[in-house]
Amino acid sequence: MSDKLKPMKRLFMFGKRELADPGEHMTPEEVMELYSRQYPSLTKGEIAGPFYEDEQEKYKVEGYTMSGSYGTKG
Repeated sequence: MSDKLKPMKRLFMFGKRELADPGEHMTPEEVMELYSRQYPSLTKGEIAGPFYEDEQEKYKVEGYTMSGSYGTKG
């Protein structure tokens, strides 16, 4: 194992879907806003995280879980 810093990978989850990171320049809230165009329930959803894990020391993972707000009709 080397002492070099390893790149951080960000992981965004919505339900069972793994959503691609559009870029490190965006905050997690901006990522959720971007994906709310595709998944409207994220418009008033919540984001939890970051959660950190190490995948076999390949790289560190910074994970976020997004949950939508689901209303009722009527």
